[in-house]
Amino acid sequence: MQEFSSPSHPGQNADLSLVAGFATAGLSVAIASSVRLVREGLDASLRDREGIAAVYAVGLDADGLDTLARVKPDVVLVDLHRAAPAAAAQSVRAVCPSARLIAFALAEVADDVIACAAAGFHGYVSRDGGADDLHRAVLDTAQGRMSCAPHIAAAMFGRLADLLQPQGGIGMPPLTSRENEILCLAAEGCSNKEIARRLTISMATVKNHMHNILQKLRVTRRGQATALLRAAK
Repeated sequence: MQEFSSPSHPGQNADLSLVAGFATAGLSVAIASSVRLVREGLDASLRDREGIAAVYAVGLDADGLDTLARVKPDVVLVDLHRAAPAAAAQSVRAVCPSARLIAFALAEVADDVIACAAAGFHGYVSRDGGADDLHRAVLDTAQGRMSCAPHIAAAMFGRLADLLQPQGGIGMPPLTSRENEILCLAAEGCSNKEIARRLTISMATVKNHMHNILQKLRVTRRGQATALLRAAK
């Protein structure tokens, strides 16, 4: 049975005629997850929060998508623990194209966050985020804002720099998004150990990426690589 609840009737099917009233008082938010315990827990954590008028807990199956089509929420929180960003976003957008999408249960790794942005998500909450982070993300996303970790911002700026760099300017050989992310952190003065901790990857992986970066840039030391990065900006 599909959960579908409102502030006035928790756990029961809501009267769709109430949706218009909720829209004038605050945001209508849907939580889409294939795990019932997850969506019910987030429902409870968001209910009665400032700026939120209605919360709906749905699955990522056909019944859940049908509910989203009927209630037309302002914001949809999508559980990406077991779902691919592009497929999940496409499914939700097909039934409520005007909703703003937030990914949750997401590893805070630049490649994953950028993949969500490319899929059409407007914000995210990492796996380590709490109820307050989730609430803030809902309000921020509804108002066209997004908060992210410094290393995510650095990676996004690096990606934009690659895309917007004028032809004929000081250039660098193309790096992957992960290589660019690691090089940006190295330019901030992070050691390999610190980079591994911040990106939740192994030291060996960081060393392999750094080796590839040095080869692509045709330098022998990381200081030379970071200097090239600064010169290219």
